[in-house]
Amino acid sequence: MKLKISFACIAIIVIAILTGSYHYLNTVWLQPRTIKPSLYTLRLGSRLDNTLSQLVPLSKPEQFAIRFYLRLHPEQAMVKAGTYKLPSNSNLNEIAAIFRSGKVYQYRITLVEGETFNQWWNQLVSAPGMAHSTQTPEQIAHSLGLTENQFEGLLLPETYYYTHDSQPAQVLSRAYQAMQKVVEKNWQSRAASLPLKTSYQLLILASLIEKETAINSEMPIIASVFINRLNHHMRLQTDPTVIYGLGNRYNGDITRADLKEKTPYNTYIIQGLPPTPIAMPGKAAIEAAAHPANTDYFYFVANGQGGHHFSKSLNEHHKAVRKYILQHE
Repeated sequence: MKLKISFACIAIIVIAILTGSYHYLNTVWLQPRTIKPSLYTLRLGSRLDNTLSQLVPLSKPEQFAIRFYLRLHPEQAMVKAGTYKLPSNSNLNEIAAIFRSGKVYQYRITLVEGETFNQWWNQLVSAPGMAHSTQTPEQIAHSLGLTENQFEGLLLPETYYYTHDSQPAQVLSRAYQAMQKVVEKNWQSRAASLPLKTSYQLLILASLIEKETAINSEMPIIASVFINRLNHHMRLQTDPTVIYGLGNRYNGDITRADLKEKTPYNTYIIQGLPPTPIAMPGKAAIEAAAHPANTDYFYFVANGQGGHHFSKSLNEHHKAVRKYILQHE
């Protein structure tokens, strides 16, 4: 009888210990924690128990409990390397699930229309999470099979997502492929009367439109002015080409001397389009270049309200210019 009582006592004690241990494991595993930092890079070969100890302060009993729990549930420790975003309040079970998911954090970078390649490159190489570039822009262009010696105008302005330690070349390649699709679509559907020989010239024209206005509804009208001038063998005379030709010498003001300086881009001097785009055109500017409005306009000037006044004759244009000057005196 005493032996039966002893076995019963032992069983009760064992059950109590197991129950207590189970509750303690659950408490350790499910207790909400304050997580810092929010972005964490899990290296290849990292152990989950060591990683959790780095993320949150754990007592020795808690560390032992975690190791014991992972031995009981080895599938919980099957984590994937990468950079993850962790909620500020999470329990260890939720953190482990994030590491197992393989859904790594996506950085984002917005490359804006109207900017130059140099501006984009500086933004890319300093972007958070971006690896140091192992290639120069020239090498990247060569790897894409480009005959042009620069990326100007060949990349689509867009928001791009990338993972930790991505190379700038990966973003540039996607931006180039995206632009190719947009240009090809618009080139195939272009207006029949366009005085353009190649899709590259379409990009050049689109870049001029992009630099002249930020109003999408104006872009087809701006395009019509350029097309009308090209058809009548008139110089385009657009200030952004002068600025681009000056490069780093541009200080914010265009002088008479600047307008007379012969650069490959100065459309006050050269006939027709400049040799390359002068900025990254967006979709609206490309569509406008391919499908300009049907107008008799040959001139435009800022109207002082964010848009432009369009004129059919030089006399009308001079009046609009004088009005603009009087408004800003």
